[in-house]
Amino acid sequence: MFRNLSTIGLPLSGRPSELIELALSFGFDGMDIDILDFCQQAEIYGVDHARRLMVSARLQASSIHLPITLAGDDATFASEAEQLPKLFEMAQATECSRATATVVPGSDEHAFKDLFELHRSRLDQIGSMAAKHDVAVGLAIVPEAERRADFSHEFIHNYEGLLGLISSSHDSIGVVVDNWALHLGGESASVISQLPANRIVELRISDAPTDVTANELVASQRLMPGETGVITSVELLNIAEKAGFEGPVTPWATREALKGIGRERIVRLAGDRLETFWKDAGLPIVPRWFAPAVTDEQEPNNAEVLGLNEESDKSSESTAPQTTDA
Repeated sequence: MFRNLSTIGLPLSGRPSELIELALSFGFDGMDIDILDFCQQAEIYGVDHARRLMVSARLQASSIHLPITLAGDDATFASEAEQLPKLFEMAQATECSRATATVVPGSDEHAFKDLFELHRSRLDQIGSMAAKHDVAVGLAIVPEAERRADFSHEFIHNYEGLLGLISSSHDSIGVVVDNWALHLGGESASVISQLPANRIVELRISDAPTDVTANELVASQRLMPGETGVITSVELLNIAEKAGFEGPVTPWATREALKGIGRERIVRLAGDRLETFWKDAGLPIVPRWFAPAVTDEQEPNNAEVLGLNEESDKSSESTAPQTTDA
């Protein structure tokens, strides 16, 4: 397992070099990739140029977020799916072997059985495309009751349902295991033991307020992991290690929960919390090769360290998406 920074998981913005230096400074081993921006940069400047920041920083390219609407109408899905082979090809070029997509928890057009079969069929298509480029696609669920309340028909929103979908899908389709979703669904982290290690694509960790019951939580209350201790992360790490999981562990919190906290402090706090969890779980911590002195008063600038100049930095790829995952 390795510690991963996502600018979707922790809503962050900034130039790639700034975000990379923050990741390096506070103990992260990998970052997600904004695959759409990467493709644009690769088309203009070439793949080597597009990935140079991550290579120089020795950060793993952890995952890409697929722009795919699994429950969309046929025309929308077909249009989006047409772009996937190129995205998987570019992911492979960055040495990124993981992608994620989100299962919407309901539909106004399809009842559960029909929507299940629609997902299974479409995931077979996506899995076949991904397998050609050695990419595993992890499915994330949306567990909050508020997010499915307005649909005419509910769909998968817990791991019991998701594992049923995974078991009938292509071998390249796996799971994003999220302790926030486990908490809201009243499910145990032992769900991991029901999956082969290669079907676990990512772990996401968060926390929750002490004064709200799990079934009343809303999306905006998703806190930084380790904030209250209501949701434990160490147990999930231990179970994942025993299952042989070797992928990214990503802290996740909403913009509302991080309001008023500066970008550097967010990353510092997340890095410190992950290091604590790693130690408590007895996991090895890889020594940092790069540990600049970063202060809250001074904006990081790693151009000199990574051998980049300001002009080249402005035209570089973004290391992670700047939009929220549905």
